[in-house]
Amino acid sequence: MVKTYSFPGDSDLKLSEHFAVGEFVTSSDYGGDYPSEVPIDDHLVDILEQVYAHFDCDCAVISSGYRTYAVDIDVGGSGYGMHTRGMAADVCFRRNGAELPSRLIACYLQDIGVKGIGYRCGGAENWTHIDTRTESEWFGDETDYSCGYNDYYAYTGTTKTEVYPDGDTGGTSKLPDVAAVQEWLNDNYFAGLVVDGIYGAATKSALIHALQIELNINGANLDVDGIFGEKTKAEILCLWQGDTGKLVYILQGLLIAHSFTAGGFDGIFGAGTKAAVIAFQYKYGLEADGVAGKETFTALCG
Repeated sequence: MVKTYSFPGDSDLKLSEHFAVGEFVTSSDYGGDYPSEVPIDDHLVDILEQVYAHFDCDCAVISSGYRTYAVDIDVGGSGYGMHTRGMAADVCFRRNGAELPSRLIACYLQDIGVKGIGYRCGGAENWTHIDTRTESEWFGDETDYSCGYNDYYAYTGTTKTEVYPDGDTGGTSKLPDVAAVQEWLNDNYFAGLVVDGIYGAATKSALIHALQIELNINGANLDVDGIFGEKTKAEILCLWQGDTGKLVYILQGLLIAHSFTAGGFDGIFGAGTKAAVIAFQYKYGLEADGVAGKETFTALCG
């Protein structure tokens, strides 16, 4: 949802753990003639947080966020693009003081279902355009503004290992933290899993088994059979930012199994877990509200 903020009054208002309103109004766009109101899409902030968490960043710099019609025209835009709607940002992510290459960011954005990606934003190797369009798709290379790339991995020569250095993203391949999820299931639910880091049928069933146990503790009356059916779906409790406990652990485990980092595996529904939920919902065509309810759990357990 796009929300409108006052400027400079809301400049220091935190939109998320790492981003504030003022970062979306940049001196490179305006100099000193700033707008009094700034629209910013919540989902754009969530995408930025998801990238930040996945690459374990320590800094992200936005060179261009919201643009008025006049500013967009001045920089060569149409005056009606995503920046003018508060739905785009040109950004550079940094880790350990070094700028991360745009090719890594573009590949990851493609993986999580983002439809507006500008690789090498403004011709710079480490800057990326990100926007939250939903009705169309634009994958471009801004060194020459060519577009239509359906696979940034192939186009940039990037490997999955570079984007996911701890493991492959395939549904049955070894993934970062799946072993930790398996160990947790063994310790808390006597799951008897082989701790091999592979998300297969046994680990999936164990997660659903744990989910059913926790729902029963909260008043449900489910058969604990490790099968996610209509009765289990009907008893799902919505989880959102601020929740803690074993149900959150199970949610994070399911996200990790689907290659979303979840901001950790700690039973705390923080900003990283919310960003992962939104990215998952966005990728699988669900309402991207950051709340893990019946439809989200159904997709995760499918």
